[in-house]
Amino acid sequence: MNDKVEAFGEFLSGRIPRHPEMVRRILALTYHLLSLQAWRFPSKKYGKAREYLQGYTAKVIGDMLQSPRNSAVVNIFMPCEIFHALNLRVTAPEALAVYVTNTACEQPFIKEAEANGAAETFCSFHRVLLGLAETGILRKPALIAHTTLACDANQLSFRRLEELWGCPRAVIDVPLDTSAEAVAFVAEQLEKLVPLAEEAAGRRLETDKLKEAVALSAESQAYFEKYLASRAKVHLPEAMTPELLNVINNHLYLGTKESEHANRLLCGDVSSAKPIGKRKKILWMHVLPNYQEEVKAIFQGETDVEVIGCDLAYDALVPMNPEKPFESMARRVVQSSYNGPGSRRIGETLRRARQMSADGVIIFCQWGCKQTQGLAYEAKKVFEANGFPTLVLDGDGCDRTNAATAQATTRASAFLEELREYLYV
Repeated sequence: MNDKVEAFGEFLSGRIPRHPEMVRRILALTYHLLSLQAWRFPSKKYGKAREYLQGYTAKVIGDMLQSPRNSAVVNIFMPCEIFHALNLRVTAPEALAVYVTNTACEQPFIKEAEANGAAETFCSFHRVLLGLAETGILRKPALIAHTTLACDANQLSFRRLEELWGCPRAVIDVPLDTSAEAVAFVAEQLEKLVPLAEEAAGRRLETDKLKEAVALSAESQAYFEKYLASRAKVHLPEAMTPELLNVINNHLYLGTKESEHANRLLCGDVSSAKPIGKRKKILWMHVLPNYQEEVKAIFQGETDVEVIGCDLAYDALVPMNPEKPFESMARRVVQSSYNGPGSRRIGETLRRARQMSADGVIIFCQWGCKQTQGLAYEAKKVFEANGFPTLVLDGDGCDRTNAATAQATTRASAFLEELREYLYV
């Protein structure tokens, strides 16, 4: 992170306790300017999809800080087509925390959350979210909605936000099996969510708009599958930030024209990219520490290593039928590789590793995520038994004080050196 960003973050951090309203306005303006820069003056160093998604995500977060009443706070696995059809903006802890961290001011929010009872071992993404709300930077939205899928932190942090903000909260209970009965159970809950969402939005949900949103989701996912089919063959100049944006896009923004447009741009980026050549291809599991410049530098630019995919971005690319919108959304949640036993997630990553001819796998154990930590070494055993060298890398997706950058860089570099030797034996 460069010195100017650090100085800006320090400036904001010192003013959060006494001047939260001023900090909120500055952050909103900052993200709107970032959006303007990405859209009007995109960098020629990066792909078009990366710049487009960067701009759109910054705009959404800036809009939510500026006028939260037309928005919903959700978890990353919540199907959002209902909200998009009602013109409600959505964001999740992962998106908010990443942008705040890249503005170098996440520490006061983490400390505020801990001062109000959040444990140090609690997911740092959710501590940032709680701190944003408890300092008054993130104000009351129209609605909170989340699933029970994968993340234990959801059940605690969103309940706390409901108490703090006094706004309605919807919970979608997701069974661990993938049966037709499980899909029907989730679909029924999503259908019952509609009146609450309508009240929050102040407008009625039009069936045609919901069907249109689901159709856009289907198109967006089809473009992403096409992108994945070519990704391993080409070199893209930056890997970590685009993959993180793909994670956000393939969850929060499904059902929007922006999501479909971004994934169409991805296909254009790979079609015009140079061949990947002899670069070693790494498949990534879980979130990416895109703020750690030293770690990023190992995997991108003119190095001989490249991250070609992240399991969070393709966990639920399932068929969707616009004529059955609730069933389609439910199927995407139930059939996510993050649902059910860890063996499902391991199996899907193994399938993608074979499909994309990966040379190795990195499992990133985000601080506070029990699910990833619990399956990491079993996954490593399975991947290596199938010929994919694997590194289990501890770290933090958004708390810079818990990042251990030097250790992460050393371990990643050592793994990649071993990988090079392994491949040449």
